[in-house]
Amino acid sequence: MVDYWITFNEPHVFCMLTYCAGAWPGGHPDMIEAATSALPTGVFRQALHWMAIAHSKAYDYIHEQSSTLSKKVVGVAHNVSFTRPYGLFDVAAVTLANSLTLFPYVDSICDKLDFIGINYYGQEVISGAGLKLVETDEYSESGRGVYPDGLFRLLIDFHERYKHLKVPFIITENGIADETDVIRRPYLLEHLLAVYAAMLKGVPVLGYLFWTISDNWEWADGYGPKFGLVAVDRANGLVRIPRPSYYLFTKVVTTGKITREDREKAWNELQKAAKEKQTRPFYREVNKQGLMYAGGLDEPTQRPFIERDWRFGHYEMEGLQDPLSRLSRYLLRPFSLRKKRKHKKVNSELVLEPLELSA
Repeated sequence: MVDYWITFNEPHVFCMLTYCAGAWPGGHPDMIEAATSALPTGVFRQALHWMAIAHSKAYDYIHEQSSTLSKKVVGVAHNVSFTRPYGLFDVAAVTLANSLTLFPYVDSICDKLDFIGINYYGQEVISGAGLKLVETDEYSESGRGVYPDGLFRLLIDFHERYKHLKVPFIITENGIADETDVIRRPYLLEHLLAVYAAMLKGVPVLGYLFWTISDNWEWADGYGPKFGLVAVDRANGLVRIPRPSYYLFTKVVTTGKITREDREKAWNELQKAAKEKQTRPFYREVNKQGLMYAGGLDEPTQRPFIERDWRFGHYEMEGLQDPLSRLSRYLLRPFSLRKKRKHKKVNSELVLEPLELSA
C-alpha cells in the first residue's frame, strides 16, 4: 500500500505553462486570456483555485480510507525557484512573480497538508517579460541557473511562514539536466549540503528525492535534456547505463556522509572542464537580448562550462545589471567599505565536511 501521497505536482507551473503560455499540452490561450491570466478572475488564478479544492477533497478522501495501522501522509509537490531581477526595472516583475507563485497555493491548502513538498532546480533571473541567460552563471541543459544557496534560503523562508503548521518538508524534486554528468556530481553534493544546513537551522526536512533515476521525457523538451543518474540508450534497446553520479549518490545514501574528498573531486573535475573550454549541450533557444524561450530546442546548441564558484556558501550575488545601477556602483566604488571576499584555496579546510546526513 502507498503511505505517502502527492495530489498535484507543481500546480502553478502547470497552470502557467498550460493556460497562460500554451507551451504544455491542453492549453490554447488567446491573447485576452494570457493578458488577464493573473487577475482574480483570470484563468491562472481560477485554475489554481479549483486545483486547491480538488486537493482538499482528495486529502479528505485519502485519510478517510486510511486504517489505524497505516496512516496516510498527504501533501503536494510545490515548485520554487530563487528569483532575482536582472535590472532595476525588473524588481517589480520579480515581486509580482513571487506574489503569484511562491506562497499562494500552499496558503490556500495549508490546513490540508501533512508535509510540504519542495521541487527546486535553481535560480531564475527576470529581465523584462522573460528569463535572462546570464553568461557568467552555470546552467543546466534545460536553462535552470545553478544556485544551491537558493534551496537553503527558500527552505528557511518556507519554514518561517509555515512553522505554525508543524509539518515537515520533503525535497520532492532536485536535479539537473546534464548529459556530461560533470555538473551533476557537484550539483548533487552542494544541494545536499544546502538541505543539511537548513536542517541545522531548525527546518524539519523528512526526505530528499533526486530528479531523476533515468533519462526521461520532458513535456516541452522531449528526450533532449538528460536528467538521469542513469543514461538510457534509445538507439540500442533502451539499455540503462549508470553515470558516475549514480555511484556517488549511492555512496552518500549508504554511508550517510559527504566526504571532503568527494566534494573536492567533483568540483575539481568541473573546473578542469571549464578551464579547458569544454562544452556541453544546451536545449534553450536564446534571443539577441539574451532571453530564453519556454520551449526547448530539438537540436541543442553548445555552451561552455563556467568557472564561476557556485558551491554552497561560495556564490557571490551580482548587483543589478541595468546601465543606471552599474553606473551608480562605478561612481560609489571609491567610497565602498566592503572588502573583496578572498576565496579559499582548493585544498584548504572545508567547514561543512564530513556531514552526517542521517543525524
